Amino acid sequence: MRILAVTLALLATAVHAGGVPGGWKTYRSEQFGWELAYPPAMELKAYLGGASADFRDAITGGVLAELELWPSDLCPRERPGTTAEAIGTERVAAVTQADGDDGSSSCGSPITVRRSVSDRGVPLYEVGLTCGSERIVGRRTVHRREGRKDPTFFADVSQAWRKRVLLVDPVGGAHPPELTIIRSVLATLATFPVPDPKVVCIEDLSPGAIAGTVTAPPSRK
Repeated sequence: MRILAVTLALLATAVHAGGVPGGWKTYRSEQFGWELAYPPAMELKAYLGGASADFRDAITGGVLAELELWPSDLCPRERPGTTAEAIGTERVAAVTQADGDDGSSSCGSPITVRRSVSDRGVPLYEVGLTCGSERIVGRRTVHRREGRKDPTFFADVSQAWRKRVLLVDPVGGAHPPELTIIRSVLATLATFPVPDPKVVCIEDLSPGAIAGTVTAPPSRK
């Protein structure tokens, strides 16, 4: 892990000094319209055309960060005025919800959001969440603060016809990957247009649907 951290740190410095260094690999999701580059000390294993992925240590195979495209589905359609920042902030909190036999835990407000832009013009967000839990002790519900989950990243990878975010959540327990590396990888993130599949959602077929109403055919006498 020490060798990996030093190697990645040197590569991160090279990124900020003058773009993506030679030898970096590129992953491109033709289905969802996003791509990024990452150093040879890391591997990216993608699933379902780029709907999710893992960044792994190329030597040990250990997971360094988990990626998730949200929403990956086309239905239901987003409400007018929906923003990628709102989608991402809501999602990073939702995935922390955990329920057990004697209580639950989750992370949410107060939330801090730090905004930036990748070298290729993609809006980036670095989010810190406040975590807490509640447990049933005897007949009482005990609430407790559980510290911070900080940071989780997401990027605006929207298409003109669909708001979407790419979540990047560092993992590793007591030894998370160097955050400078995650930031350097996100600095290479780019988006490109993909065709609108023009799917008709079930919600579109009901009166008052977002996409309009569908009139039933006239009855025959």
